[in-house]
Amino acid sequence: MRHIDTKKREEEILQLVVESYIKESNPISSGYLCQRFKLPYSSATVRNVMESLEKRGFLSHIHTSSGRVPTEEGFRKYVKMLRKKQFKERKIKMDLSARSIEEIILKAVDILANLSGYLSLGALSFGREKVLFRGTRFIFEQPEFEDLEKARALFYLLEVKISILYKLLFSSLDEHINILVGDEIGAKEISDCSLVISGLQIKKIEASLALLGPMRMDYARAISSICTVRRKLKELIGER
Repeated sequence: MRHIDTKKREEEILQLVVESYIKESNPISSGYLCQRFKLPYSSATVRNVMESLEKRGFLSHIHTSSGRVPTEEGFRKYVKMLRKKQFKERKIKMDLSARSIEEIILKAVDILANLSGYLSLGALSFGREKVLFRGTRFIFEQPEFEDLEKARALFYLLEVKISILYKLLFSSLDEHINILVGDEIGAKEISDCSLVISGLQIKKIEASLALLGPMRMDYARAISSICTVRRKLKELIGER
């Protein structure tokens, strides 16, 4: 029983650290967690849990700060915990007066970018390897891309190495959410990012939608946004 309680507490603290870091973009301390969330544990207990999470590779200690930040492995653990949750979809309006399926997907990609606040990608499985994208303005709103070399590498991928993204988007055609964190993506240009992907199958159409953002992206919002747009697309294309 104690083992279960310890595991539950560690997962709770890790979740709070990750979600606080997503919001604040700063190292998170035990004192911050206790004060912000009114935890039923002492600051010393929370600090001990964070030290344990660090030893196991889920958190990293910034020496210039008393706080800690999630590691790549920490984000993966958080994403795994997140998969167990149900996400509320939002109500959106989508005009499908466009003539071609490519125009329809492009509209969906545009809505997805605005809904999520991240770079949105879309592709069709037939025809030439082409990835539609919208929301490049959101890239520069993230502190991770203040480094111009990182931003330049991302745009190079979008404009020149498009076949890499195309293959990633169709790594799975099922409609489950697939989340690739860091090195899991397999593209050095975005190895410090995360990619949230979902396949889309309607009638004989096979497509893919995705969101690309920093590892510190709001995964819950990204998943909810993709599920919302995917459902709306299925409804409207199915009626055509």
